[in-house]
Amino acid sequence: MKLHSTTQYDFNVYLNSKPNADKPSLVTGTIPELSHDTDTVEISPAARQLAASDIVNHSAVYFGTVQINDSLNRLLLDQPSEVKEAVYGIIQSNFITNVAGDEERAALLELGMSQAKYIAGTYMKGDAAAEFMNTIRQIAAISKTRTVDPETKQFHYETPPQRPIGAPDDYIDLTYMMRKFEPKTLHKLQEAIVSGKDWNSILQTFAKNVATRKDWVQAYREETAKPIGDISGENRFEKASTASLTEFVRDINKFIVNAGLGNSRYLTDNIEAFMRTLRSLNTLK
Repeated sequence: MKLHSTTQYDFNVYLNSKPNADKPSLVTGTIPELSHDTDTVEISPAARQLAASDIVNHSAVYFGTVQINDSLNRLLLDQPSEVKEAVYGIIQSNFITNVAGDEERAALLELGMSQAKYIAGTYMKGDAAAEFMNTIRQIAAISKTRTVDPETKQFHYETPPQRPIGAPDDYIDLTYMMRKFEPKTLHKLQEAIVSGKDWNSILQTFAKNVATRKDWVQAYREETAKPIGDISGENRFEKASTASLTEFVRDINKFIVNAGLGNSRYLTDNIEAFMRTLRSLNTLK
């Protein structure tokens, strides 16, 4: 596929060759060597035959927290690429999504939990399967904390305090504490980091202040002990068979029909994408 553009102002990022200019420069203008008279798109014959269902958009890797990231990395390390893609697809399409409607989000979350259950039962065993489902529940719970900024319309999710792998149980997440008790200091810290100023003294001063505030520490401990979000309740897709991908998808589609939703296309599209991701593993029988 070839793309030619008539855009009059192209953005080009390059390294300026002038001395002491080691940062990329962003400039506007046209490229004299290229024609800017017409806009054309050339698609090869093979690309014209490509079905929409064969176009693959890879899901972004979700980090969440240090603990969530570590868990997913370990559990998916030796799994086929299709399983990894399916897991991160669930997170992106069913949990941490840009879907606005509460009813749609709730249905996608329930479907995602059932898809995760299928993956755990089919590709994992014992403790690994149990840890995977526990990690997935944490992500699903985080998805329930979503709020929308009224000005920017951006989504925000509350994540629990993070503890580096191997850190003691009494570890305190200073960034979390700063966000909760001194948000202005956090803003100052972030500005210092971005501008290359002395951010370490800001952090050290705050850490010393935390050591004298037992009320902060107590509130922090109480808050970290609370579960994030709430995913309890009935799952309308929970009883779908996980004996095979065929049976699983068939049951899910049956439950979608019986769910009584006004528009269920987003759910059928979701389960079809899940099926396409895993079918090459010869689980579709």
